[in-house]
Formats: sequence, structure tokens, C-alpha cells
Amino acid sequence: MASANSAISGLCERLDLLLPPLLSTQRSSWEQGICAQALLESHRFFVEAQASPKAQNMPYDFAQWLYALAHDSLVRQAPDGRLAVLLNGDGASDAGAVDPACIGETLYYLCAREANDAAVPFPPPRAAVSDSLCDGVEKMLRYIMESCPRAPLDSNEPTSPDQLLLSHRTDAVQIWSDTVYMLSPFLASAATFRTLPPSYRPDTPASYDPHALMEKALRQVDLAATVLEKATGEWAHIYDFDQREFKRAALWGVGNGWVCAGIVRILNILACPILSASESPDQRDVYPDLDQLGLGSNGDLRPLLRQVYDILLNTLRACLRHKLPGTALFHDVLDDPHSFVETNLAQMLAYTIYRLLDLHAHSARFRALGLPPLFSDDQVVWEQDADAMREAARAKTDRWGFVRDVCGSPTFDKPGTAAEGQAWGVMMEVAWAQYSWHKQSASGK
Repeated sequence: MASANSAISGLCERLDLLLPPLLSTQRSSWEQGICAQALLESHRFFVEAQASPKAQNMPYDFAQWLYALAHDSLVRQAPDGRLAVLLNGDGASDAGAVDPACIGETLYYLCAREANDAAVPFPPPRAAVSDSLCDGVEKMLRYIMESCPRAPLDSNEPTSPDQLLLSHRTDAVQIWSDTVYMLSPFLASAATFRTLPPSYRPDTPASYDPHALMEKALRQVDLAATVLEKATGEWAHIYDFDQREFKRAALWGVGNGWVCAGIVRILNILACPILSASESPDQRDVYPDLDQLGLGSNGDLRPLLRQVYDILLNTLRACLRHKLPGTALFHDVLDDPHSFVETNLAQMLAYTIYRLLDLHAHSARFRALGLPPLFSDDQVVWEQDADAMREAARAKTDRWGFVRDVCGSPTFDKPGTAAEGQAWGVMMEVAWAQYSWHKQSASGK
């Protein structure tokens, strides 16, 4: 395990390599979101570690990039509220219903920071659909809550609105394994943002209360698992509600990675500060209010959170059973030895494990959620697995910074390069560095 300082310097070296290809790619709506998330998690770690990027000889400012990415998501926001979907035309060329929500946590972070510090304005684009960043992300939320296509699990049974599954797409009613990542962390971010004191957020419409949003974030994961999760823990990729059949029953590796990473991001959103002490005028970390979310010590959503947590552990264990001996990588379709050996799932699972280990070991707020601790054997083996997967992904990174042999853009069905592969390389490295930094800081090294 690296020392605290070497974890930061090692991360800087990797960011210098990985970020140029990431920031140079053409990006679809979800890729804009995952790029922003990689930079947001980088920014938050550097703020926590009090390690200015410029002091590390990194000639850039994460906050400037975050605003630029958020700004362009509003430049390309469709009239229906979906972010980052306008290319040439009215947005119909991007049929994602929940993909555009992927950038939501970044927007809520910027909204909180702007409301909290008049010296840090984030003006919206001129002639955009939305009047501010907060207006833009709230329009995205309104689309999800009111306009996104949805369907019941069983078309023959009466279903309450909270039991409807939100569709991944606008042109068909489908649930994808990817949906867990694109949708639920966004809803959790919207929920936690609403629990901030008024001075930390602009005027927010009262039509959605934080408890209801948090319940929907968790319920959507649970409902999706009912449709897509196999008895062995892996997830099929796509189920079509219009046809009432699987459009793609394959156990797509990266789809399972989206599930694991999406759930661990929900846990991180609940446990970590929305703004750090150095970003707030009263010099204190600003956390979400778990009581308002129904997740306090007697919260009614705790059993549902436990179900979602168990889904994460089941899926993670199932994926790790498919890790290829000698390479620490995975086949593109987990149980298909004829599919190509793919890089990105290893990055996504390493990220998930580092975040999970870090939360259990170093976050009192996470432990206050009442989730059971990991078995000691799992902790040891999973950390070894994460280290092996990280090294395997690093070995796939070339001198130009491209992570090779991920599911390649634009079709994601053959080995290549992709914005999401670059972003997950960054997020894996940040999760490793933050876990290492916490571990060594706790030991005084």
C-alpha cells in the first residue's frame, strides 16, 4: 500500500496520462456525465487531501472543467429537459431517457457551491432552455419524474406509481443494466441536495420531497433486479416491456459493472459531504440529512437500502467468479468464452471494491447507515482482486494514455477505446488513491 503522499503523486501521474484522451473524445450524453463524474471525484479527493492540483504541477483546475462540462450539457439540453442530447436537430437523435441524467451529481454540486459562495458564479449559456444550472438539472429531474416512459413489472396486474420501472430509452420501454448507474445516483443526488440548509441551495421546487426521491432511487434498483438479475447474481443486459421479452439476455460484463458502480455511488452520496469544509463559509463539511431521507437510525427506508446493498454484494461476487486466471480481466460476455477479453469491467469492479472498502473502514457516517460489515475474508480477497484488476487495466494503457480493449465506441460490441473506458480508468485510480490516503493517514504514515 502506498504512503499518503505517494498515493497523491501516483494519482497525478495517471491523471496526466488518462485525461487528455478523455477530454478529447466526442461524447454522447452519458459519456459527458461519466467524464464529469470522473473529474468531480478527482476534485473532491484533492480538496479533502488539501492537495492543490497546481501545487502538484498539474496545470489545470478541476472546478473549471466541471463547470465547462455542465455548461455544455445545458447548451445541448432538449426542450423536454434531457441534458446534453442536442447534436444536430431537436435531440431526437439521442434516444436516451435516463442517460442524460448521468451528469446530475456534478450539476447539483455546482448548484450548492454557487448558492453558498457569491464569489463563484456559474452563469448559464445564453439562449439556453434553462435559466441557471439549478434550473437545468431540475428540468432533467422533472423529465424523469413526469415524462420518462415507464412500465409495470406485470402488465396484467394493477400497479401503483412507485412500482413502475422507468425506461432507459425514449423510443421503447426498456430496462437496461446500465440504467442502475444512469438513474439512481441522479435521484439520490436530487434527494440529498434537498436536505441541505437553505443557504446551501437555490430556491428548489417543492414538488419532490427528499424522502420520495430517495425511495425512488432505491426502488428502481430493486425493481430492475427483479427483471434482470439472475439467481446466480449476474445481470442480463436488456428487457423490452413492449415485447415482454429480453432484447439482450447476455450477461454483458460492463452492464454488470454499471450495476455495481451505480449502487456504490449511491452509498457514497449518502456517506460523503456534498461540500467540504474549505468550500463552505462556516468551514465545516456539509452532509446530507439522513433523517429527511428516511435513513436515520429509525428510518423507514433502511430495509430497502439493505436490499439494494445485498444486490451489490451478490452482483460483485457473481462477477468476480468470472475473473480470468492469469489476467484479472473478463470476457465481454461473462459466461461466453468466445467473446473478446475486455478491460473496462476490471476498472469498474476495482473502483467498486476500493470505494466499498474505504466506506466500511473510514466513514463513520456510512457505518451509521446500519449496513452489515464485510466478512474479513472478503475484505482481504477483494482488495487483492482490486489490486490485480487495477494492474491489469494499467497494463492496457498505452503511451498516449488510451485504455485499450475496452468495449469500443461507437457500437460497444468489439474491443477499442471509449470515453467511458478513459473515465473509469480515472475513477479507479481516484478510488485507489483515496482509499490508500485514508488508510495511511489513519496509521499516521
